[in-house]
Amino acid sequence: MAANRRRTTTVYSTYGSAAYSPLYDGNAARLPRREEELRRTPVPQPKRREQVRRHERAQVEVRQAGQIAPFAVIGFLAVAVFAVMLITSYAQLTVANDEMVSLRRELSELQKESVTLSAQYEKVFDLATIQKAVEDTMVRPTGDQVVYIDLSEPDTVTVHQETGSGSGWTALWSGVGNVFGSIIEYFR
Repeated sequence: MAANRRRTTTVYSTYGSAAYSPLYDGNAARLPRREEELRRTPVPQPKRREQVRRHERAQVEVRQAGQIAPFAVIGFLAVAVFAVMLITSYAQLTVANDEMVSLRRELSELQKESVTLSAQYEKVFDLATIQKAVEDTMVRPTGDQVVYIDLSEPDTVTVHQETGSGSGWTALWSGVGNVFGSIIEYFR
């Protein structure tokens, strides 16, 4: 392997771009040229202290306040009313959910009690025991005592509307009154 290596004939003392520069003479510090020696060297000027400027506040121009738009006021009031209505409806929903939970609990308790009472009723009222107690005084009903109900007719429902509620402005005012009444009733 050593025999296969080629020897280079040119020997450079450095590597990199300085090795190929035609002006490089092998010394890292270059000698100044004649033109450079003839130039005058600048005379250093004394340092000047910069004066510290005081920071002045910019004058702020204030424009005059404009008039308030009536639609903006109405809009803010409407948003406030709707926010109050939303809060009260959430409060009413919470109360209704609480009542529903308590009523469901009460319904399950009543269903358990109903099962218990129906079992006791079946124990107490045995038909054989009743016939022994009554003996011959109990008779079957006669034909004139039996009444039959005919359910072949279709069901009908009649809905009566309130005549007290008006239309237009009166209905609007009564609706607004109901809303504010429910708000006041909530906070009582």
